[in-house]
Amino acid sequence: MQKPLTVVALSLLLAACQSAPPIRYYTLVPPKSGEAVAAAQDPAYRVIVETVSIPAQVDTPYLIVREGRSQLQPAEEQRWAAPLADEVRAALIDGLGATATGPGSAADSTLPLYRLRVVLRRFDSVLGRQALVDAGWTVESLHDPARAATCDSQVAASIADGFPALADGHQRAMADLAHRISTGLDTLQAGKTADVCVAANSG
Repeated sequence: MQKPLTVVALSLLLAACQSAPPIRYYTLVPPKSGEAVAAAQDPAYRVIVETVSIPAQVDTPYLIVREGRSQLQPAEEQRWAAPLADEVRAALIDGLGATATGPGSAADSTLPLYRLRVVLRRFDSVLGRQALVDAGWTVESLHDPARAATCDSQVAASIADGFPALADGHQRAMADLAHRISTGLDTLQAGKTADVCVAANSG
């Protein structure tokens, strides 16, 4: 009797493995179109994007979904392609385009050089409703300490149902945040330090 039971157990185990849902991976970095590459221009300044701080509640490989007022549910088959902090930083670098640089090339830059620090206070995911990012960010000149600003930006993207739509919504929200930071940097570069936050969040 032992051998047939072993065969049955193995069969059940194989069936369970075959029925397990596939793991899917998502990124916050959009594909680069040929038009976007062609439109890239020489920047007027450079910005070092430092490591991004994210909420501990979402610092997992899985997409974390908010349900109701207080429940957070990990979706274990739906995962980020890289640690979320790295995905967010990569999305910001992509959104800032030609202005973004790394610490290794900073010393060689002959352009005005800025540092960007970003702290995400919220990174909320509600299936079928919205992807929301609430961030505090600081930009400062490495050559002129008086040229600096700290701003808050909250961006949200309405989404359809499903995890691909959720990831796409966060991708669009991060692109919006990068655009706001870029606008703020342009304003700071123009010498209008007091107007940085207003300019960044006006559109």
